Amino acid sequence: MEERGEKRSWVVRDGNEKDMEGILSLRNDVFGSVEKDKQDPRFWRWEFLEGADGKALIYIVEDGGKIIGHFADIPRRFSIMGELVFGTLSLDLMVHRDYRRQGIFLELGNYAAQRVKKENKHFMTAYPIRPETIRGLKKIGWKNVVKLPVLVYPMKFNNILNHYLHFQPLSVILGRSIKIFYTLLFSNKKKIGMEKIEIEEITQWDILFDHFWQKAISLNQIIGIRDQTYFNWRYFQHPTRTYTIYRAIKGGEMKGYIILRKVALLGFNSAVIVDLLALDEKILMFLVDRGIEFSQIQGVDLLGFMVPRVHPYYKLLRRYGFIPSFKTFLFMIYSHEKSDILFDPQKWYVNWGDTDVI
Repeated sequence: MEERGEKRSWVVRDGNEKDMEGILSLRNDVFGSVEKDKQDPRFWRWEFLEGADGKALIYIVEDGGKIIGHFADIPRRFSIMGELVFGTLSLDLMVHRDYRRQGIFLELGNYAAQRVKKENKHFMTAYPIRPETIRGLKKIGWKNVVKLPVLVYPMKFNNILNHYLHFQPLSVILGRSIKIFYTLLFSNKKKIGMEKIEIEEITQWDILFDHFWQKAISLNQIIGIRDQTYFNWRYFQHPTRTYTIYRAIKGGEMKGYIILRKVALLGFNSAVIVDLLALDEKILMFLVDRGIEFSQIQGVDLLGFMVPRVHPYYKLLRRYGFIPSFKTFLFMIYSHEKSDILFDPQKWYVNWGDTDVI
């Protein structure tokens, strides 16, 4: 908060592409080397100017011509019980360390809510991690929807154990024993029998995707739109990140897809399932198998996936051998309308693909 008698020197305003250099400078001051590729101007233009659902709403806090605060909303389309609804993804809340505890967080948050309402977007979504950010959002009126636990599939038990034990010989011995037990425990959960299902890697959207999405959109009561426009922008046109995408084909029709990326996760050399969607359980597990094969080829220690615990995919992957980690994200919403359905965790399907984190 401001000191008594001290006049506020900063102002809040809308931002635009002319502010890019100042915004990136603030990001470097606030986050340093975290998500370093977000310092790349190509990433910034892709995310804020070239979005699938329109340009971002950018909010700037300025003091004497210097950008000392930032927040933004990326327009996002959602399917809610089959109806198209416009919302946003709120992200990149930053305040320069020399200006904290002056009420900038609340000022930015309230400013953003009013701007989103003015643009006829019905609600805002966010995936905060830091406790202080969560507390600040709640003060503005944001509400928790659901926790998003990170499930992991262990690939290299020795490396995982040594990360904690720091003693390779013991890690090797224990790793072998645990792997045997793990294999016995989950081997009967693997898919049985051979199906005429083809898993192929793809690098562009085609008509099979269109037909698949028309069926898949009804599988979840609330889901972010994953049509050609969004898919191309989010994965195929990303300027700094590379994704590997496989789809399942059966009887000449697309039945599901899995999107993977190699990253650092939980301090490990990892791969993650960025997005996963299938028309039935069997197709889903074929795709997860391909994800595991991808992880083996990449030589990673584990494969991760983030999904609400109440979603069917959570139970399916748990039965398949995925284990809960200590890492948990939070999904929050600010709504301009009194709509209980938005805050029902049973209705949502969200994962890493709905964020800009991975």
